Amino acid sequence: MDRWFLFLLLALVFPLYPAIATDSAVGRAHLERGNYVAAYREFMGLAERGYPVYQNVIAGMHAEGKGVPRDLVLAHVWYSLSAAQGDTEGVAGKERLEKTLTDDQLMTSRRLAREYAERYLAPYRTSGDWQL
Repeated sequence: MDRWFLFLLLALVFPLYPAIATDSAVGRAHLERGNYVAAYREFMGLAERGYPVYQNVIAGMHAEGKGVPRDLVLAHVWYSLSAAQGDTEGVAGKERLEKTLTDDQLMTSRRLAREYAERYLAPYRTSGDWQL
């Protein structure tokens, strides 16, 4: 996933979430300067609050090793959380990674996704809004 894809993704979503505009703008500014570590921190805060778009951004950063070490298991976890909320990019990313992960990696990812869902989805969504 290159920087332009992230910019496009955020440009499409930015107006939809006025309450998170500041964190998103700061994260985008960090991306523009190539400061992936700082961008990751900003976007992680949004992902942890249950926003599927930012869960996809975090997943992509893990998949590409942008701002964090490359980790396909964690990428799959974050795509899974997004997919659980019905996000089509999350579904596509999750399915794409499932073709490359080993059975052990998938088992680990699914366990982590359940743990992360309790932490990062359950507090912000009703149980009918998401399903792993």
